[in-house]
Amino acid sequence: MNSLLISNHATTRQASMRKLILLLCIASLPILAHASENYQQCLTLALQSADDSLTIGELKQSCRQTSANAEQTISQQSAISRRQQSEKQTGWNAFSLMPHKPNYLILSYNNSEPNSEPLDNAFPNHKADLQHVETKFQLSVKFPVLQNVIYGYGDLYAAYTNRSFWQQFNKTHSSPFRETNHEAETWLSFDTDYSLAGFQGSIIRAGFSHQSNGRSGSLSRSWNRLYSEFILEKEDLYLSFKPWYRIPESSSSDDNADINHFMGHYEFRALYKHQQHTVDLMFRNNLKTGHNRGALELAWSFPVHKNIRGYVQWFNGYGESLLDYNNHTNSIGFGVQLSDWL
Repeated sequence: MNSLLISNHATTRQASMRKLILLLCIASLPILAHASENYQQCLTLALQSADDSLTIGELKQSCRQTSANAEQTISQQSAISRRQQSEKQTGWNAFSLMPHKPNYLILSYNNSEPNSEPLDNAFPNHKADLQHVETKFQLSVKFPVLQNVIYGYGDLYAAYTNRSFWQQFNKTHSSPFRETNHEAETWLSFDTDYSLAGFQGSIIRAGFSHQSNGRSGSLSRSWNRLYSEFILEKEDLYLSFKPWYRIPESSSSDDNADINHFMGHYEFRALYKHQQHTVDLMFRNNLKTGHNRGALELAWSFPVHKNIRGYVQWFNGYGESLLDYNNHTNSIGFGVQLSDWL
């Protein structure tokens, strides 16, 4: 009789354990970014739902296993999948702002030939006297607007990006901001699953962009574009192809009618992400053989200490800023990165 009771007790205990593990698996479906968070939530759920016959040690062991499984699942996901999952978990909360383009601060940005001509023409009585070394920073945020817009597919986003060039070491002119570009965007984003030349197509976007420098007179620069973007991935390599169409403006109000000749008609980006290092290559071109213009940007971000990431960026070509869209720039800078593309 005692052996039967022991056997029944063991069977009940195993059943309770299986129920607990099932509950923990269900709870871990929305995988969290940090193992400690996952472990703590698992313990909380276990204490509320587990059979009284289970010991604290058994609960901890089950949660450790669940947390380890969750971490293993995260490590097997691509950077795009992790980014999308994180955004879906937090982005649709009220008043949520998420990183859009990389956020960075380059304290020492060295320009081989600063372009003072637009400023000298606008203010002929005040020589610009631009310095080669300045500070460049970018702040870029996005937020979700609507989910499942078209027959249950597609999410609508909006974003704002600020890129500034600050002559903070120029004490002759009280450290002015040489140029600030503002970009407002809105787009529809669709998750996709197709194959192309060995790459997996992950995302397609279609959107509108307005970019300007907020100035008037001869220093005013702005343009509006419709664009599409195709994002593909293969292991640690991510590709983005972004063609656009500039919305025409009347000749009387167009401050930069020839901007397409220098900024081109598309942007190609390749991102290689391995462990904590990211290498980013950007290429633009106007696709003209006679007067070929474009730009090349190469960036590298790497860990320095805990949440601090170093950042190196080199730019060569046209269109680094709107004020200099038609001026060739060769520059390199060193600083810190606050958030990456992925």
